[in-house]
Amino acid sequence: MNKKKIIIIHSKVSNGFVGLNTTALVLQLSGFEVITIPTVLYSNHLGLATVGGGPVPDDLFLDLLDGVLKLDLLNDVAAIVSGYIGTETQVEMTADFVQKIKKSHPSITYLCDPVMGDIDAGLYVNPNVSTSIEKLLLPVADISTPNQFEIQKILDTNTNSADEILDLIRSNTLISTQKIIITGAKFKTTLHETLDNCIIENGEMTIIRNKEIPVQMAGTGELFAAHLLSFLLKGIHLNEAVLLSGDILSNVLLRMFNNGRMDFNSEDIIASLNILNLNSCSK
Repeated sequence: MNKKKIIIIHSKVSNGFVGLNTTALVLQLSGFEVITIPTVLYSNHLGLATVGGGPVPDDLFLDLLDGVLKLDLLNDVAAIVSGYIGTETQVEMTADFVQKIKKSHPSITYLCDPVMGDIDAGLYVNPNVSTSIEKLLLPVADISTPNQFEIQKILDTNTNSADEILDLIRSNTLISTQKIIITGAKFKTTLHETLDNCIIENGEMTIIRNKEIPVQMAGTGELFAAHLLSFLLKGIHLNEAVLLSGDILSNVLLRMFNNGRMDFNSEDIIASLNILNLNSCSK
């Protein structure tokens, strides 16, 4: 793991652990240096009753992207990860940014977390943003991590069948050759009190199951994706990386459920780095 830098394009909140706050901290504690580019500046995550702030102005966002390119750091960059994006223009700029980098440095991994919404809340970005993510970002991604709502949105389907989802991915020329992890899914074949993390690679699906914890909170996708990327960059096979990341998330959520909390704090993020060691010691 000679290349140690990761570019993160995501939301920034003043309070709480979603977006950049979670992704950057997990990756830093995992031994990586991060280059952070905020897409929005919010007081807190959108699930609370009030929120202040808004998208980073498009001209400022572009200036940040250009500024990073001028730093001449790409030889040290291992990956780019994108998450919540505030405007349609930001999506276009991000796609151009990624394509420029991939053209000159094709070995850099691009993980796209296509943050659009979830089953409970529905779509929580502008519809034009979600459409642009589907058309511009997903096709250039090496790995994507949509949740169940997002993959249904991407495929324009309401099906609750994992087999039908796989067939639709196979026939979708924009994403059929990618590595896709559908996170936290409850399909009609999902076992009771479990969640499915579905890996689609080379036209085949592998389902890895994790215990379902009865909580709904913001930031779970970021925690999963950050650990997943860290494991992959350290050479761990995709299936094992998904299994480990799912186990980490389930254990953190169980810890929070037992403590009666509904929002991540710094202790949860730090604890997520120690869960695998603690579990191995208890066996």
